[in-house]
Amino acid sequence: MKNFILFLFLLFLLAGCQSTKMVPGLYWEQLTYKVSSEGDTSKINQKLFLIPNRLRTEVLTDYADSFTIIQLDSQVALRGNPIDSSYSRTTFEEITKSQELRKENVRRMRAQMDTLPPNLRRLMEMDMGVKWQPEKYAIIETGEKKIISGLNCEKFIVTNRDSLEGEYWVTNDLGSMDQYGKDWLAIMEKTMSLIVFEKFKMLYEKGFIVASEIKGTHLLVTKVDKKLLPDNLFYVPEYYNFIPTVTRRQF
Repeated sequence: MKNFILFLFLLFLLAGCQSTKMVPGLYWEQLTYKVSSEGDTSKINQKLFLIPNRLRTEVLTDYADSFTIIQLDSQVALRGNPIDSSYSRTTFEEITKSQELRKENVRRMRAQMDTLPPNLRRLMEMDMGVKWQPEKYAIIETGEKKIISGLNCEKFIVTNRDSLEGEYWVTNDLGSMDQYGKDWLAIMEKTMSLIVFEKFKMLYEKGFIVASEIKGTHLLVTKVDKKLLPDNLFYVPEYYNFIPTVTRRQF
């Protein structure tokens, strides 16, 4: 009887192993932090998993944790909340509509800024977070190099209409991101606003971003590993409850 029970246990264990497919991909951890003028530091830790057509991002802050799954092949983005085992679902069509609405709102704000004197225009820029003139990103190669988190990196400066936008350290040690994500830029397009996508498209053509500083906000990749990843990471667990929402924010 004991041998029969052991046999069943091994059979179930083997079945579980066979149901979890391992896929070549890229795993990395990164820290984003900002120090306020009062000296307080806010931190966001992230774990990212990338395989062809799919990206999983796990976010841990001082207040809560969550995960987002981009399924390029299924044309959906899923956001999960481990605290109450729930998730929401957004189609790429909905994301595109949200992006287009954002672009139209920005266009209208800029048209309104055209009617304002320079001092009021600057105040509106700071208040709305939108520049009067459209973005015009450019990348400057500095030639400066150093090793960050074990990776050979080169420093690039990004400007937006001749003003400093940010500093970035990029590596080519990992090769093209497409070899892990198949269409990495198509995935990134669904995770950020179209306003800044142009900038990151230019950067990822240079390589993998390891560190950056953008207006006092710092990002640092602390660990990178090319390895096999279980494909069930890129699905929401079956026991999670679906929570439909009327208005969803962009992923």
